[in-house]
Order: sequence, then C-alpha cells, then structure tokens
Amino acid sequence: MSVPIPVPVPVPVPDAPARTPCSTLAEVFSLLRDRRPGRGRVYPLASVLMLCLVAVLHGCQNPSQIFVFGRARPALLERLGFRPPKRQRGKNPWPKGKVRCPNEDTIAKLVGSVDPEDFNSCLVLWFVRLLPGEAHAACDGKALRGTEEHVLEVFINDLRLVVWQMPVGEKENELSALEKHIAGILAKYPQIRLLTGDAMFCQKSIAQAVMEARRHYFLQLKSPHKTDLAIAGEAFSQLSSTPPLARSEEKKGARTGPSS
Repeated sequence: MSVPIPVPVPVPVPDAPARTPCSTLAEVFSLLRDRRPGRGRVYPLASVLMLCLVAVLHGCQNPSQIFVFGRARPALLERLGFRPPKRQRGKNPWPKGKVRCPNEDTIAKLVGSVDPEDFNSCLVLWFVRLLPGEAHAACDGKALRGTEEHVLEVFINDLRLVVWQMPVGEKENELSALEKHIAGILAKYPQIRLLTGDAMFCQKSIAQAVMEARRHYFLQLKSPHKTDLAIAGEAFSQLSSTPPLARSEEKKGARTGPSS
C-alpha cells in the first residue's frame, strides 16, 4: 500500500548573512587578512590585488607582465590606492612624490600569501549583492583540460558565474565533496532557491541537506534497476492526480450562478 506524498508548501527564503554585502571588489579585497607584519608595509594588499585584476583583464599572464603594465600607468596606480613612499632608501632613491609599482617578486609573494578560503569567503559578500531574490544553481563536476584533475563547481545561472569550486582529484570524489560542503554553500547563498544536479548527486544525503536548508532540489534519476524508476513514477503520478487549487479556466470575478 502506497502512502500519498503531500504537496510541498512554499517556505520563505532564509535571511541573508549578518555581514553587509560589498558593492565593489575593492571593498572585498580590503576585508582580506594581510599576513605581513605591520611594520614595513609599502604596498596595500587590496591595491596589489586590484592591479593584478586589471592587468589580467588587459591580457597579462604573469607577475612580470603585471609589473610592466603597472609601471607604465602611474595614474592608474594612484586610482588603485598606491601612494608615494614616505621614506627613500638605497643608492637610487625613487623620485619624490611619484607612485612606485611593486616588482614581480613582491606581486608573486603577496598574491601567494592570500588564504584561498578567506578569499572565497570575502567574494561571497560581493556575489550576494549581485544575486536576485531567488536564484537557480547547478552542481556539476568538470575535468581540467589537458590534465586528469577534476573540480566540483556550483554555477548560478542568473550570474552566469561559478561561485564555488573545489578540486576533488577524481570524478568519484565529487559526491563526497558535495555532501561535505552542501550545507555551507546554501548558508552562504540564501538566494539559491533551487539546486539541480545530475544522476550522481541523486542521493538521500543531498536531498536531506537541501530540505533542511528549506530549499528545493531537482535531481536526475537514472537506474539500471526498474524498481527505483517505478517507485518514482508512482510518487509523481500521485502528485499529478491531486486536484488543483483553482481551475485555470475559471476567471477571477466570473459569475457562478445561472444567467438572468
């Protein structure tokens, strides 16, 4: 004897994180923790990261090219937050009042000192501002071109952007990685209303985590056994046989009594 499945009731979207979303990437980079000692800081970390971003968008591919790009644009350096050095040291002091660009070694060292987890957490504040009230996210694994490495990604269709990514080594590790991080992903992005995935993620653990976060899921079901498909077909047939709340042919304010 089968038990009827109740029709899901819409639930409100959880509140956004307590931290205020950032309106610009410069604000995001300013929230990152700088691991350098307070004494001797010449270049702000946020300014260096903004320089790298602008240079990469212009086609630079390594720290050396970023240094050449920034050195040729002193006005851009000032707009990104670089300031002339207060002290002049060495035999060849820098011209007074001129902005100095960090060299390739400094750029590589500062970028390498940024914690990836801290960087992703700060970017969440910027992504949350870009998201609409309700968004659809898709979970999928991808293989990096030219390598045997696999990564698990969360792609938001409204942004056309990957907002979460994690290397998993092999394709078989995608499920365990999603099971471990699904709750945190949904907590970071309260606007995600619907989560979709392929047949690999059609598991009770994934569905349970999405339901506990009070969201919806749409997972593909593939099975070599006809039993699973039969049970799913019976469940959906029971839902489709339930009477609608209002008939589509009825119009608001239409007469229901006999005509005069």
